[in-house]
Amino acid sequence: MSNPDVFGSPMVLPGVRPASPFGAAIRPTIQKQAARGAAEILRQIIGPLARRLRIRKTVTDLSKLDDHMLRDIGLNRSMIISAAHEAEERLPSSRSRFRSQ
Repeated sequence: MSNPDVFGSPMVLPGVRPASPFGAAIRPTIQKQAARGAAEILRQIIGPLARRLRIRKTVTDLSKLDDHMLRDIGLNRSMIISAAHEAEERLPSSRSRFRSQ
């Protein structure tokens, strides 16, 4: 008994290399693992960068307020940077999705 008798006639499309029956199942798994790894690397790079940018924006926005407005929210100019860092730490995890673990 030959191979085509057991498995049927293989369908080969023009210009497409036939895949191994063993490699076909493994390839998507490897691709998913590679994509997850790449996503994790990006998360580790982008997370701290995004955090710094959010802190910088908060400092800039608070610096634009006059002393009276800062006093109304319980701050003075010397507290702006620490308040921006504290605000970043209080962000819910859904908003800071790139935050490093």
